[in-house]
Amino acid sequence: MRERTLGDTGISVSGIGFGTGGISRLMVSDDHEAQLRAVRGALDGGVNFFDTAMGYGSGKSEANLGAALNRLGAKVVLTTKIRLTAQEREAPREAVVASVEKSLERLGRPRVDLIQIHNYVAPGRDWPVGEVVFDLSDIFGAGGVLDGFRELRDRGLVRFFGFTGIGHPASLAEMIDSGEFHTVQAYFNLLNPSAAYAVPEGFSAVDYGLLIERAAKLGMGVLAIRALALGALTAEPNLLGFLDERPPVLSMGSEYDDDVARAEKLAFLVQEGRTLAQAALRFVLMHEEVSCALVGFSGEEQLSEALSSVGAGPLKEDEMQRLGKIWQNDFA
Repeated sequence: MRERTLGDTGISVSGIGFGTGGISRLMVSDDHEAQLRAVRGALDGGVNFFDTAMGYGSGKSEANLGAALNRLGAKVVLTTKIRLTAQEREAPREAVVASVEKSLERLGRPRVDLIQIHNYVAPGRDWPVGEVVFDLSDIFGAGGVLDGFRELRDRGLVRFFGFTGIGHPASLAEMIDSGEFHTVQAYFNLLNPSAAYAVPEGFSAVDYGLLIERAAKLGMGVLAIRALALGALTAEPNLLGFLDERPPVLSMGSEYDDDVARAEKLAFLVQEGRTLAQAALRFVLMHEEVSCALVGFSGEEQLSEALSSVGAGPLKEDEMQRLGKIWQNDFA
């Protein structure tokens, strides 16, 4: 496993990170032996970056991941996240500290390397997602989220600060430019490449305005999320357990059904010995500014497929040219 430096933190992280979101099911299930096998397989494959959040399965992901890591005696780079409720947002510093203390209890760890904001961010808390949204004042103001992060760092409970780059692109840019954060999770995949490539005006998904380049120039580590677009960029996207529920929309304009339809135009990336998922991960990892691509695993087969993408090299020039035309036509 080739490792990359996480921005200016000095931490070396694996190119593939182990994501534990509820949508991948595994780490929020009760199959603890399967969880142990997956974590052990990831460690054996050179994965050293593990990402979880208190909101994944209402804490089950943290508890299950912590149990597996502790059972294996693993020393890893570990990160979790805060996502405040509307009530907690009114006293964010206290809520952040309390949330991380509970997360550490579930993880069975004295500290985490990275704590991240997992709420959307938009001016005036106005972002039509049906979720609790932060205004920048909730983060940077007195008694805000950053004050809570600093208290946690002063107590030795966290080392670095980050945020998930979802919400209004202008607000995300201000957070990057503040210099207060060490990492950003960038929404970046073949179906919405706007965090690293210019897209046409009126692009049907959120235009993240070259967020990856902006962050990297300031020494921030970039963690690519939704590299497989919730499974739309896999061989059998409808076999992911979504039949009884609609998957959450993390980034507007990238609804799951729409992404599945867009992915059909990328069939040319499937070749002998290369799946669509492997092509998607190679696309993300070909960008040196990306420190780590976070992938959620439902089992050992998905883990093996992801690990095989590391070191496989970039997509070919003619493939990138064809992709560029597809993006400029907005998949029409």
